[in-house]
Amino acid sequence: MENTVSDNTTSLLAPSVIVGEAVAGESAQALKQVIQLVKGISTNTFDLAEALHRVKKNKFYQPKYETFGEYAKTLELKLTKAYYLVRMIENMEAAGVSREKYEPVGIAKLRLISRLEMQDENGAPKMYQGVSAENWIKGMIAHAPETTPSDLEAMIKGLLGLTGDNSTVWENWAMTLGQRTKWHEAIELAKKNLGTVGVDADGKHKDASIGRCCEIVAISYLQDPNNYPEEAKTNDV
Repeated sequence: MENTVSDNTTSLLAPSVIVGEAVAGESAQALKQVIQLVKGISTNTFDLAEALHRVKKNKFYQPKYETFGEYAKTLELKLTKAYYLVRMIENMEAAGVSREKYEPVGIAKLRLISRLEMQDENGAPKMYQGVSAENWIKGMIAHAPETTPSDLEAMIKGLLGLTGDNSTVWENWAMTLGQRTKWHEAIELAKKNLGTVGVDADGKHKDASIGRCCEIVAISYLQDPNNYPEEAKTNDV
């Protein structure tokens, strides 16, 4: 009787055990493939992109790493590159564009195209100027051969609203260590007051950008009437 129960229990557990072992084997194989592709001198970048996407999509980096970002930092690869390669495949997959169609476009143009968001904050298809991101991407892929990188970048920036006052610029200036400390304190306070502004590529809540924090610090200073002593004296007369 005891043997019968034991045999029945084993037969019931067997399918889940087999599935678990299969997933573990697939995970190990995927992680090994990424390492081999990263170290390969003649690696096809699209092979690496697909391998990284597979690891992130299926969370093969767990349980050793909590997020894909933590795992990617262990690779001999820049973190930003790991993310944009994955984002590239994610967007092409979501738009229903096959590798045979997007690979000839090239990494440089695909990186630009992949700046488009596929979904809005509610999980609905993201719309740009009344057209879904999916359709924009399909059109860009189709016309990529005759579109220059500069024209494509201008188009992307236009869709993202990164024109005029919203154009991205860089500011660099020297400061003392003490000044930098105070500046960082101001930025952190601004981040705290602004709160989170969405989620990052790993699904974690993210803070406002440094650029947005700089704007808030500047606005706070500009809106304080005590910072306009000459104007205050004129009003008192």
